[in-house]
Amino acid sequence: MNDLSQKAKQIGIIPKRSSGQNFLIDENILNQIVECSDIKSSDKILEIGPGFGILTKHLLEKGAFVLAVEMDKKLASHMRETFSKYKNLHILEKDILKVSNKEIADILGKNFRVVSNIPYQITGKIVKKFLSSDLPKPCSACLLIQKEVAQRICAKQGSMSLLSLSVQLYSDPEICFNVPKEAFWPEPKVESSFLCMKNISEKPKTSPSPSLAGGEEFERRFWQIARIGFSSPRKQLKNNIANGLKCDPEVTKQAIINSGLKENIRAQELTIGDWVKLIKALD
Repeated sequence: MNDLSQKAKQIGIIPKRSSGQNFLIDENILNQIVECSDIKSSDKILEIGPGFGILTKHLLEKGAFVLAVEMDKKLASHMRETFSKYKNLHILEKDILKVSNKEIADILGKNFRVVSNIPYQITGKIVKKFLSSDLPKPCSACLLIQKEVAQRICAKQGSMSLLSLSVQLYSDPEICFNVPKEAFWPEPKVESSFLCMKNISEKPKTSPSPSLAGGEEFERRFWQIARIGFSSPRKQLKNNIANGLKCDPEVTKQAIINSGLKENIRAQELTIGDWVKLIKALD
């Protein structure tokens, strides 16, 4: 029995797979996370689901101010007791998906960062919350997530998905390193990766013209067309758009050609710039 399992037994915690409670216990990986995240004493950090506070301790010792959001009452209570001497820690006993970005910014300020080992089943919701839905957004988000999802997020032209598009439209994602199952207790069924999404912008980084740069109408139109485009990934893009917009297939075919794309192209083959050109051609 490892030290963490003994501690869990003492405070009555039984890790729940359904809640994604796989706690990072490898000290070398923890040091790598802190190093890759480039933590400074001036940083304001949001940590989601800190659990027993193993990563929290490393962040606090770097001098950063940490907002730890933990929904498990027993773990939150353990955190308060364990870190009572630290003045640079604020513990919020809530579900992160029910905490607004404004509430986070009220505590940390607008220029906050996210550094977390998150429950893997809410990865998509976390990405949406901090990249494309709620304001204000963090400056960066460094997350320990499922390896397969990290690879999808960082996909290149030819293997793009709605997920990779949504992340790359607002940030610069990079896989820093991979993490084996053995680094966790209890061991998850999947391999993990530490992913950093840097330079997060409040509005899309690319737009068809300066007049539309960051405009809400462009953003709405972008996502409308992208979702339609990826609705049936195996089908040609012209057919998806024609069906989704209920318009003449010849119109979508010509818009694709006018965008400098192949007539039979599929959604996963487009870059962000290609989507922008296509939206301009369709309007």
